[in-house]
This record gives sequence, structure tokens and C-alpha cells, in this order.
Amino acid sequence: MSPSESIKNYSKGWSELMTLVRNGYSWSGGERNRFFLNGGEGRFHEMSHLSGLDQIEDGRGLAIVDWDQDGLLDLWYRNRTAPRLRLMHNQRRSHPSVALRLEGTKCNRDAIGAVVEMKSSSADEHWVQSVRAGDLFLSQSSKWLHFGLGTNKSELTAKVLWPGGHEEVFTGIRPGRYHIKQGTGKARPIGERQKITLKDQELTLPSSNSSARVILPGRVPFPIFGYRDQSAKRKTITPGARATLVVLWSGNCVRCKEGIKNFAKNTEAFRLNNLNIVALSTDGVEGPTADLSAAYDLIEKTKFPFSWGFIDQAAAQKLHHFQEKLFDRTPAPSVPLAILLDQNLRALAIYRGENDIPTILSDLQTTLGSTAVQLYHLAPPLRGTWFTNPLPQRDIDRLFPAGQ
Repeated sequence: MSPSESIKNYSKGWSELMTLVRNGYSWSGGERNRFFLNGGEGRFHEMSHLSGLDQIEDGRGLAIVDWDQDGLLDLWYRNRTAPRLRLMHNQRRSHPSVALRLEGTKCNRDAIGAVVEMKSSSADEHWVQSVRAGDLFLSQSSKWLHFGLGTNKSELTAKVLWPGGHEEVFTGIRPGRYHIKQGTGKARPIGERQKITLKDQELTLPSSNSSARVILPGRVPFPIFGYRDQSAKRKTITPGARATLVVLWSGNCVRCKEGIKNFAKNTEAFRLNNLNIVALSTDGVEGPTADLSAAYDLIEKTKFPFSWGFIDQAAAQKLHHFQEKLFDRTPAPSVPLAILLDQNLRALAIYRGENDIPTILSDLQTTLGSTAVQLYHLAPPLRGTWFTNPLPQRDIDRLFPAGQ
């Protein structure tokens, strides 16, 4: 096999693997989470079930932190499958502990790389930990160093080897929280903060009536496909002077019925905002044997004034492939679904579930005249600051070739 064929097969393999992952398959076989207790002498004992940490999740990151500041270490999980983020609250009664927060003055401020040896004054015991930037897989635990003391109740001494090789000794340490600043020689006690009260909460699935609104971070070319209008004539959505809202619906869907009624009632609002509506029913996807009567009845009852028709299986596949490219995990086909397009048939926003017309019209006014940078900042659902620049339009067009 030639090098070029090997590269091609390798790329194809990754592409197929990512397709499976995006469609909900586990990357590593759906293995349960595991928890092992170090038994010493090179032996570990599995305590998964007893610890309550054996969830059926496709785990990735793990961060260790005393989240509620009660002296016990808690766990934050980052999973690929839902729930994406999970806090495991440590409720076990335990012996006293010492927590140290190091601050460098002649080395880096976070004292990354510092090594602390904690010694007991009354027994031949010592504990060693280091401050690290990043630990475990794609994870960063707390920079606080936590020392469980067991039954030891004597005064402790901390010997710190700072980055750069300088050693410093801090005495008079007892169970509690301390600030260790380089060059001071004193461990400053930090008063107990008010403990955070955590409440257990049952995980519940979203309501079947839930909706989603996604502002895209760029103008994404929409696939070109044909549909049959009410007179069985073949048509396509074409660029024009107006923006377009493509609405996917079914005559047998309760929320779709409400949506079609609302669109018909708000005809004047769409006209004033120069927004064209194209409502495409999925009732014809099954082919010539499909029952289209519910769709025709709904259009007739609502006196629907906009363009409408039926899509076939090929068009439905194009729409699915379009979303497959957009999202890390491909959404399951569902209606109602609406896609807001600009005059050049580039997608600006996607709405799943109930179509909130005031929101759609507001998004139209906000996104249509936005620059690439402005649109980029509108996309995240939470406030923040980007540290990257938006993808150039030519690169977006390359990822979404015209007509595909």
C-alpha cells in the first residue's frame, strides 16, 4: 500500500469513527466509572459500588477539590455523555486535615512546581505533595494542597522546596487552612469560610416540549434541495432580496399545528420585517404511500398565506447532514424545526421545538446586519470573551460546499 493510500485510509477511518461518536456511540465502549483504593504493596482494591462512583457514563476529565470547604475532597466529573458535568459530594466523616495555598514571590505566583513535605513533631510521619498545573486527563484540580492527617493531632512543620531550588520551613501548623507565601517564613491561618450547603438533586430528562435556540457563529451555506409545492410542482429555495425562514413541520404534530397557526396569524409582522416563510412538511418523506391529508387540512384550516410544500427522503437526508456538520453530536430528526437564512441562503440561526415568533424576529434584526465578529460574539449562550478570531467566510464556505 502506498503512503498516499495509507493516509487516505487513516483519514477515512477517523471520519467514520467521528460519525459514530456524533450519533451517540461510546468512544470507549460504555465502560462504567471505576474507583480503586490503594491497599499498599502495589495492590489496589475496587471500591466502585461502595463509594457510589460507578455511574454508567463515558467519563473524560476529573478534578479534585474541597468544593464546599468542609475539609473533605470532592470530585467534579466531566463526561462526554449526559450528565456532562457531575459533582460528587464527599459526605464521609473523616479525620482532620490541613490545606495549604502557596504563593510565589520569586518564582511563579501560583508556585507551580513547588514540593511540600509535611512532618509531624510527635511521630515519624511525613506527607509529600507538589503543586501542579494540569493533572489527570484534560483536567486541572484545585491548587490547594490537601493533607489528610489520620489520627495525628500534633503540631506540624511544612518544608517547601520552591521552584528554583530555594527551601523554606514553616512551623506551627495545625488542622485547618493556611496561606504559605514565599519569603515570609510564616504560615498564615485562613479563617473558616462559611461552608457551602449542597443539596442532592435528582436528574430529570428535559420535557418533550423543550425548545432550543442556536445562533450560529458564522454564516453557514444552506444546502440546496428541491421540494414539491401544493400543486406537486418541483421548486427550490432561491436567494433574493429578503431573508427566509425555512420551517419543517408535520400535520400530525401538535406543536407543529400551533406553530403553523401562529405563523398565519402574524403575516403582517413577517411582511414588515421583510421575512419570507417557506413551510416544508415532512409528511411526504415516506414516499408515494404517505398520507398527506393532515398537512393539507391544517393549511386549509389556518388559511396559511406563505409558500409551503413537501420534502422527500433525499432532502431530509441533506438537512440531517447539514446539522451533522454543525454540531458535535447529531440531533435526532424532529419537528418543528426552523432555520433562519439571510438573502444569500446562509444560515444564521436554528430553532428546535416551539417557534417563538418575537424571538425569531428579534434575531433577524440582530444577526442580519451583523459583521462576522459581531455574529461570532452573539453565538455563545453565556457571556464571555473569545480568545480566538472567527473563521473566515471562505473557510466556512469550504466546509459547507454550495448545494451540499
